Amino acid sequence: MEIRLSREPTLYRARYLVPIIEKPLENGALITVEGRIIDVGPYEEVKRGHLGPEQDLGEVALLPAFVNAHTHLELSALKWRLTPSGSFVSWVKNLLRIRGSIRPEEFVKTAQEALKAMWHEGIGLLGDHGNTGLSISLLRESPFTAVFFREVIDFQGKSPLKDYLKDHLDDPKITFSLAPHAPYTVSPLLLQAIKAWTKKYNLPFSLHVAESPEEVEFLLTGEGPIRELLEGRGQWSSSFVAPGLRPVFYLDRLGILDGDTICVHLSQASEEELTLLAERRARPCICLRSNTFLGVGVPRLPLMLELGLKPCLGTDSLASNDKLSILAEMATVHRFFPEISPEIILKMATLWGAEALKQKGAGYIAPGARADLLICPIPEGLPSKELFSFLITQPAEQLGRLYG
Repeated sequence: MEIRLSREPTLYRARYLVPIIEKPLENGALITVEGRIIDVGPYEEVKRGHLGPEQDLGEVALLPAFVNAHTHLELSALKWRLTPSGSFVSWVKNLLRIRGSIRPEEFVKTAQEALKAMWHEGIGLLGDHGNTGLSISLLRESPFTAVFFREVIDFQGKSPLKDYLKDHLDDPKITFSLAPHAPYTVSPLLLQAIKAWTKKYNLPFSLHVAESPEEVEFLLTGEGPIRELLEGRGQWSSSFVAPGLRPVFYLDRLGILDGDTICVHLSQASEEELTLLAERRARPCICLRSNTFLGVGVPRLPLMLELGLKPCLGTDSLASNDKLSILAEMATVHRFFPEISPEIILKMATLWGAEALKQKGAGYIAPGARADLLICPIPEGLPSKELFSFLITQPAEQLGRLYG
């Protein structure tokens, strides 16, 4: 079921409203106009001052659309083409080799298919990362709100920052930012320059951090498979001196970490690194299904929450995942960490992702928020205490949408 919002003030009633920022509201209602929510509350109260049309959605829960805070649409053509080998760098080498053999039109076609699949999976906001820009026009034509991160890979730091801004665009649906790929693929000075640029324009800054043991080894010693990869691709810089630090401490020394920094993966982050991230109020982005596919380790999610961090969820790409589904990511988090409450997992999939991407009005239900909502049928007699457990384990086929 898909319902397009009316332009005139319209009331929608549901058995449950799930605002995320407050407790669920039974027999709730909201009023929308021109794509925004203007009133939320108990049905009888909201109805009292409303003279326009209304629609009873029945025995459903209304909740905000999911947020995929980290993906790579341009790698969608790699679905099913790669298998884990036990070595992160071997996987990267295979990715680069196979990517170079794929026809350009296939990249576009598979990115379009991935977008359709994400819409079907209930995603409304995404943080897409790419170094070709092929997804920009697709995102502009889609119903999604998006942040497009122009991904930078330049360990020698040869290219001036302006070279990476050619895809910059002013679009109400797409926010443009820059994202260094990782601490081991971008030079220290370029990392700092990108951070300074995003800070100047109040934009989110995203990079892969502490994803693999090879990354940790490289930053501690300057040796290992990652150095061999850089040398083999002609990307090694003779001026680079290994910092002798773990990834998070290295980034902190460069002045990279703050509340607008999205640290993707963190599957190899130590307790000391996570403690530092909490002090800097950085934003972890967990891509658990990608991590398990690659065998690079499992992020310490309960510790992150204990430290006061606000992790969000991403899927990474179809090169390391079989689907770009936040529903699947929530179910996996729930299976790995049953001690984390379903309510927190849903917050990771909505509000905290929108906050990490700096998208005000997304990821929650309240007056002034975007009316980009999911409709989830609720079984008769479902106790309210089981609502969150039910919502994070639903198949995509059960979801409808209310959007405009």
